[in-house]
Amino acid sequence: MRKTVGTLMGKTVAGAVRLRGRSGGQALPGLVVETLVPRYLSAMLGQLPEGVAIITGTNGKTTTTKMVVELLRQQGKRVLTNATGSNLTRGIISSVSQQATKTGRLPFDLAVFELDEAYARQFTDVLRPRFVLGLNASRDQLDRFGEVDMVARLIGETMLAASEAVIVNADDRRLSAIAAQATVPVRYFGVAPRLLQYFPRDDELVSVPSGTATAPAAKLPLAVELLSFKGEQASYRIGQQRLSGQLQVTGQHNFQNAAAALALVQAIMPATAPDQLMTALAGVRPAFGRGELFHLPDGTTLQLNLVKNPASFRQGLASYVRPHTSVMIAINDRIADSRDMSWLWDIDFSSLQAGGVTCTTGSRAVDMALRLRYDDVPVEAVEPELRRALQTLAERPGDKVVFASYTAMLQLYRLLSHSKGKAL
Repeated sequence: MRKTVGTLMGKTVAGAVRLRGRSGGQALPGLVVETLVPRYLSAMLGQLPEGVAIITGTNGKTTTTKMVVELLRQQGKRVLTNATGSNLTRGIISSVSQQATKTGRLPFDLAVFELDEAYARQFTDVLRPRFVLGLNASRDQLDRFGEVDMVARLIGETMLAASEAVIVNADDRRLSAIAAQATVPVRYFGVAPRLLQYFPRDDELVSVPSGTATAPAAKLPLAVELLSFKGEQASYRIGQQRLSGQLQVTGQHNFQNAAAALALVQAIMPATAPDQLMTALAGVRPAFGRGELFHLPDGTTLQLNLVKNPASFRQGLASYVRPHTSVMIAINDRIADSRDMSWLWDIDFSSLQAGGVTCTTGSRAVDMALRLRYDDVPVEAVEPELRRALQTLAERPGDKVVFASYTAMLQLYRLLSHSKGKAL
């Protein structure tokens, strides 16, 4: 009865949201069901014959989850997931209620969910996951989490709740140290030592110059290792095999996310041949707003990139800024972005000095322009209104790249998607 009532309630609320024409509200059905139908989530997910896998961490959750889901589906698995990226418990409930039958049945083999660092631990109180993937821990939304040690502790508690295996980033000292306490097998993913300079840990973002990152104290045995990358080509060691492929996801951080995805899928389906996984990985497209390309009417492209903390912004600058590319930075300070924007001062923007920035926009457009001035980066225009800023950028010749905080990314994504090749 609980499964049927909760599912019908979730579907009804979701239908009402759509009728009102609201573009957001993905979590509202889950909030209603969570309040009125206790233990709905555990009852529903308890049906899944192969259980639940959780993906959590500061950066890369959405892209890694998309990779894992598509790899599993390519191997014939029926996978339930929260594809909208709504990664709090109520967002999971919304996804479950929408994808269930009206009688409350889930026609899936397993679930793969991305979960917010703080809410992932709460989820494990509802249902113990079989697998937990810990991506990384870095400073993110200081007004929510506090410093990075708190973030690591939250992720670590979730990892230690896994019933079958923990998959963890060997190059993240905080998370790998916690994973060593697990009572279940631990599988590590990471990057080759010579690539560590491209993936600095949080402690090195400010205090250590770029290109001087150091190796972890002890090299852990890796189930999957990123060996090299150039352009869209990346090579990995999966078990004892070395495999290469041309990926559709771009950016060095996403090549690292792919290593994480491969390690988790291998844990879930250990009999799957590594070459099959690489073939499937080559077909995975970027998650929305995470390096996604939009084709503009003048034949140029615009690449939209989410940035939300020093680590993600630094990786974005290293991956996507090219000569003769026009750059726009869109920063909002809503709750989903973080009210505290002090993290912008922990980023080295000197790579933008030569080409400058076409426009800063969003509710913190002026603050962003001021921050760039301290790194001697010229800014052509400051336009808080996103649509006008996007029009300014679109008029520039050549390809464009936009770095945007979360709510700014969502607004820009809607503007770009609705244009459908027409003038913005």
